[in-house]
Amino acid sequence: MGVVLQILGLIITFTMAMEALRRFGIDVGWLNPLAFFRRRAWAKKVQTPPLYALEHPVDVVAVMALAVVQATGAVTVEQKDGVLALLRQHLGLNEADAGNLWVASSHMLRNRPLAVSEVPAVLERSADKFTDYHVQTLRSVMLGAAQIVPPASAEQQRLLEAMDAYFSQKRAAARPWAG
Repeated sequence: MGVVLQILGLIITFTMAMEALRRFGIDVGWLNPLAFFRRRAWAKKVQTPPLYALEHPVDVVAVMALAVVQATGAVTVEQKDGVLALLRQHLGLNEADAGNLWVASSHMLRNRPLAVSEVPAVLERSADKFTDYHVQTLRSVMLGAAQIVPPASAEQQRLLEAMDAYFSQKRAAARPWAG
């Protein structure tokens, strides 16, 4: 019983000391562990670019299709129409939804080509939601986007290879140990 009273006394003393410091203008909020973890999670969420926070396979397919056509330089009207047709065909979107997905994707890429080294970061958050069918759809859309203005450039091929390598590595890591 004496130990419980001592612990209770320490808690009360600590609380009063913190309140006295606060009244004198000394910020001790950083000592709160719950607030620390909440601030840290919020900072991580805010500092992550939206391009690397995509969680739905449909969003990733649209971004990767746009990245493939941007790899050749400025996006032409023919390429845009081709990608919109691919999104409607493979994702079953209507014209308005495909256009909205195009606008969102172009906003995320901000008129800059996607580097091959960025492909794993774009795919990382949504990779667990990709089934084999989704991976095949992504591959088909990327190949179709590369073939809008044939032949496919070396940069477009590297984007396709980076996507394939990421998913084959993910599949290999998910396999159970052979034994």
